[in-house]
Amino acid sequence: MNTDTSGKPPYHFGNLKETLIEQGLELIHEEGIEKFSLRKVAKKVGVSAAACYNHFGNIDELLEGMYGYVVRRFTAVLEQAVEDNPCHYVAISMGVAYVEFFAKYPHYFNFLFDSEYLGIQIKEAEITWNRSFTPFEVFVNGAKRGMRELGIDEKELRDDLLVMWATVHGLAAMANMKGIQYENGDWGALTERILLNKVML
Repeated sequence: MNTDTSGKPPYHFGNLKETLIEQGLELIHEEGIEKFSLRKVAKKVGVSAAACYNHFGNIDELLEGMYGYVVRRFTAVLEQAVEDNPCHYVAISMGVAYVEFFAKYPHYFNFLFDSEYLGIQIKEAEITWNRSFTPFEVFVNGAKRGMRELGIDEKELRDDLLVMWATVHGLAAMANMKGIQYENGDWGALTERILLNKVML
């Protein structure tokens, strides 16, 4: 039974699972994860709690589903950036794709990078991460490939990768901050210009 009283159109058959995930991500973005519950998601979507439980047995299953959903979308964007650009430019194109993705989907940013699933560790000689965090694997491997094409010394790869990641992640974070407004509005173009002219990859 649809319990929605907000006037919003009901979900379409077949996409309730994705709708629950998207609305759950927005709910966490708005209220934080501490108050998060399946019942709140159901209310936001306009369906019964029972409809939620048909797709997710508990809150942990929903959170895992949300993580997998964001990871798949982020991975696809980075892989497209790699596929569409020449090897020597791939580090730039992925940086742009990284920032544009989170500027477009701000409700994904904190949820993803606050997740315990990432397991990113910055070591003296390398950066490691949990295998489930596939977009970071695409990002690191693509950036390294692009840097090698540009003749960057292998010994400098880790530090250069950190500089690039810090730059694009910082810009993505800025694009998500309510107190920061970029007058031009084109975060992708800004990222490209900074990576090309300031980071000097």
